[in-house]
Amino acid sequence: MSAVWIASVAVSWVVVALLVAVVLSLMRQTAELRLRLDELDGGELFDAPEWDAAEGDPVPTVTVPVLPGSEAVDGGALELGGPRGRGALLVFHSPGCAGCVGVEEALETVANEGPPGPPVQLVSVLALRPDGGAEHLRRRPLAGVPSISVDALPRELRRPTTPSMLGISPDGVVAAIGRPDGAQSLRDLAVRTANA
Repeated sequence: MSAVWIASVAVSWVVVALLVAVVLSLMRQTAELRLRLDELDGGELFDAPEWDAAEGDPVPTVTVPVLPGSEAVDGGALELGGPRGRGALLVFHSPGCAGCVGVEEALETVANEGPPGPPVQLVSVLALRPDGGAEHLRRRPLAGVPSISVDALPRELRRPTTPSMLGISPDGVVAAIGRPDGAQSLRDLAVRTANA
């Protein structure tokens, strides 16, 4: 082998090592940027709890206040859990979440479709404190969708990641769990929840 060949192989390995270092550095900086953006939006990262809802779990009856600036509901609060005439689909999302892009638009699309509309109540669950959630809704209101803070939910209903969905059947149990991926995924889980 010639000296030029050996030198070119050595230089190419050095370049590959530098590129790997750059990619790892960018990944770390992206995570730090996400933390800073969440803080600027008035919230915090959605910490994964030690508990998590599972399909078939009974849902405790709870009254959850909607956020200021949210779509109005009777009495200013949502009733969740226990036997009711209509189920609910909780859609967890956060403004700083890269996977949540398009979730708010999908919620509005499904909630505002013509009669008869979705078979369950669609609920936006912001992974922000109540004051941060209200601030977010001032900048980006959700037409036709009531919004609540994840802090207002009982821990049995919280999800460890965003975006995610949790369907509560009309008889008050966790009927379905999924991940939103456009309007059709919301429709599918809403139907599954209503028919559970």
